[in-house]
Amino acid sequence: MQNLTLLILFRDGFDNLTALQAALAQYREPLRQVASDHLKFGAPVALDVQLASESYVLIESQEIAEYFPHEDSSAIALCNQRIELSWDMKADPGLITNLIGFVEPEIRRLVGKCWTFDPAGGS
Repeated sequence: MQNLTLLILFRDGFDNLTALQAALAQYREPLRQVASDHLKFGAPVALDVQLASESYVLIESQEIAEYFPHEDSSAIALCNQRIELSWDMKADPGLITNLIGFVEPEIRRLVGKCWTFDPAGGS
């Protein structure tokens, strides 16, 4: 199974996904906690939501800021946390778009400024 991925980068904000899980509970979509840093959202199509806060995230953020020039590159380079959204590439694009449309604004509401990148698409 091949997955597609979006990365949402931000500086600080989460110790785990409890706040995001509570925010997503308002939507009438199945939500399952796999681990403190991993949720599955939606059915029959599932969106994997994984938090990463390890030291390599800062290095990756710096590389992204350098590779994808953006007006906020200096702020992106300081991002030390990331949420990775991933899904089966054969999943219904409309359903995935809806799920991302629920998750991304909730993350933005919880952490403030954040940036979303498609590592395969370069934006």
